[in-house]
Amino acid sequence: MDTQIKGKTACVTAGAHGIGEAIADLLTEEGAHVFVADLDGAALRETASRRAGVIEADLATAEGVNDLVSEVRKTFGGPPDILVNNLGVGDAASFEEISDERWADSLAVNLMGTIRICRALLPEMAKRGSGSVVNIGSDLAKQPEPTMMDYGVCKAGLLYLTKALARQYISQVRVNVVLPGPIWSRMWTRPGGIVDQLVAQYNVDREEALERFLKERYMPMGIGQPQDVAQAVVFLASPLAKFITGASLDIGGTLRSLI
Repeated sequence: MDTQIKGKTACVTAGAHGIGEAIADLLTEEGAHVFVADLDGAALRETASRRAGVIEADLATAEGVNDLVSEVRKTFGGPPDILVNNLGVGDAASFEEISDERWADSLAVNLMGTIRICRALLPEMAKRGSGSVVNIGSDLAKQPEPTMMDYGVCKAGLLYLTKALARQYISQVRVNVVLPGPIWSRMWTRPGGIVDQLVAQYNVDREEALERFLKERYMPMGIGQPQDVAQAVVFLASPLAKFITGASLDIGGTLRSLI
C-alpha cells in the first residue's frame, strides 16, 4: 500500500529501540526523511546512516527538548511534516511505594517531554497549514491498574492532551494517539523490566508468569510486536488518514474494563 509519505519529513522521539525504532524504520521504508532522538547515543549511532539526522538528548528536560527542536528546524528548515511522540518509561510499584521524586520523574518523561515538544512545534506546523502528530500512549490510560499508577496517570493525561490539541488545531494539524497494550519492547524485556517483575510477583517461571498475566486480563491475542504499533502509527501519520483527528486507537486486543 502506498502511504503517500514519500519525501515527507518526520521526527520520532525515543526512536532508538522497540516501538520507536520500528516506527522510524517503517517511515523510512515508506520514503520519509526521518530524524530520531533518544537518550541512547550508542544505539542512535548504529542506525544514523538510515536517518536524516539523530540527536542524543534527555527529553525529560527542557534543555533536551530545546536541543531537539533546534536540530529538527536546522535539518528540515522548519518543523517536520510528521511528529511521533514516543516517550515513555514505567515500573511496577504499589501506590504507597511511589515517592514524590518518582512522580516528578515520571511526569517529566511520560508527559512533560511531549507537552514541550508539541508546544514548540505544533504552532509552526499550524502556521504552515499542514502536519500530523501521533502520540504513543498506553492501554492503561483507559483501563487502570493499581501497579504502574504514575505511568498510567501520565498516559491518561496524554490522551486528554491529544484530544484537546486536535480541537485547537483542527483543519491545520491532525493529532491522534495510539494506545498499545503489552508489546515486546525494552520496558518488558530489560533486566528488571515487566517480565522480571511478573516473575517476582507470581513467584513462578517466566512462561507461567506471562500466561497468568494474559489470562487474568483476558488478552487472548497475547503480546504484540513493535511493528504492530508502527503500522498503525504510519497509517495515522499519512494522508490516508486525512479525515481522522482526535482519535485514540486501541492496539493489542485489550478488551477488559475499558473506560
